[in-house]
Parts: sequence; structure tokens; C-alpha cells
Amino acid sequence: METKRQIKLDYTREFTIACKINNLKPIELLQYFINHVSFYAFIGGEIDVTYLWATTVCIDFKEEYGGEVLRVTVPEIQEISLKYIKKLTALNLNGPPFSDTAAFQSILIMDEWSSEMLPYTDYEAEVMVINRELLNLTFDFNLICRMNGSEIQDLLQYFIDKISLARERAMNFHHFVKTDPSTAFLLLLVGHDESVKSRILPQQEMYKKYGLRLLELDNEQNEEDDFENRRRNYDTFYQEWYSALSRIDN
Repeated sequence: METKRQIKLDYTREFTIACKINNLKPIELLQYFINHVSFYAFIGGEIDVTYLWATTVCIDFKEEYGGEVLRVTVPEIQEISLKYIKKLTALNLNGPPFSDTAAFQSILIMDEWSSEMLPYTDYEAEVMVINRELLNLTFDFNLICRMNGSEIQDLLQYFIDKISLARERAMNFHHFVKTDPSTAFLLLLVGHDESVKSRILPQQEMYKKYGLRLLELDNEQNEEDDFENRRRNYDTFYQEWYSALSRIDN
């Protein structure tokens, strides 16, 4: 039986809270992130915004931490890659903006690219996190990691570390200022992905209770000018919500 490579990830407190409140398992959120990393978005293609935010995480990680990009010297890989990059570029330039058809065609092109190139690569299909849960690695995700010189474990940890409901709410409770791509991806996933959005939330009365309290807290923060104080207030609130859900589970 083949042994999968293991990676160690630290599930931060804020990441764990965000998953719990949004009724997602940590491994599930990580898999959604991997699945939405898109090479078509990476080269500027118009695609669903969840793909854009997931791919932006990869770009931001590269800009912040760099990475040693190994030059591709295998002629077959060079030839295949050039062919499909040209196809994707033409699709982006010639297709109507925000076209579902163009996005679907980009996925078909990536499938063709994957089938043709994988025999020449050492891309990993799966990795195992330390608790023995498996993550499936897409061709797009592998490709962007390789192009950016990004280690898979480091990129996934970066995604985890950047998620903060408290920071997001403190920054944008009044009007949109800016957002972190990891948290933006989580919120868009929960709000737009049908497989997540249509779930029946457990303890619905508790969600109603804390949803109303969150709106009340927003009103209270109108008089709080200091960002760090606002962030701490929201952090305390989300921690309380998380603790209430955890007590019920236990």
C-alpha cells in the first residue's frame, strides 16, 4: 500500500473558530481552497470570484515569502505548457467578460493540459495531514505551487494563518475597506457555494441568537475608533459563540 507524504499544519484558534461557526470541518475548508485555486485566474482570466480569491492567496504568499522557482528544462513540458498557455490566453482575450462558457472551457483546457503533462511531472495527487486526513491536490494547485516555488505545506499554513472573522468584521463592519483573501474566500464560499450554502445549520436557535448579538455589537462599535479595540471586541464575541457551540457538541 502506497504511503502518502505527511505534512504538519497548525490549525490556529481563529481558523478553528471560523470553521466551527460556519459549519465546516477544517480539512473540508482546506480542500475547498485547493479545489478553487485556478491557473486561468492566475493568468488574469475572468472566472467566479471564489476562484479569484483562492488564487490571490497563492499570489500574495509568493509576494510575501518568495520561493525558488526551478527552471523547466524538459522539452516536452516546455512544449506542452506553451501550447496550453496560448489556448488559455486566447480564451481570455476573445471570450466575453465574466462568461460562464469561457470559465467552463478553461476547465476543459486545464483537464487536457493535465492529461498531457502529468506523465512528465512528479506532481503529488494527495498529501496526508498529521491527523491522517487526506487532501487531494489538483493539477492547477500543483502547477501554481511549482511555478511560484511555493511549498505545499507552507502555502496551506499561510491560508490558515490569514483567516480571522474578528479582523474582517472590525475592518468592514461599517463599510467595505479591504479584506484578506483567505477570509474573503471563506465568506464567499459559505455565501455562494450551493453545496455549503444549502446545509441545514445545527442549533439554529443559537445561530439566530448570536446573529442578532453580532448586529448589536456592530452598533456598539460605532463609537469605538480604535481598530485594535474593535478587533478584540469581535474576537471575544466569536470566541464566546464558538465555546457555546462546542459545549453543545460535548
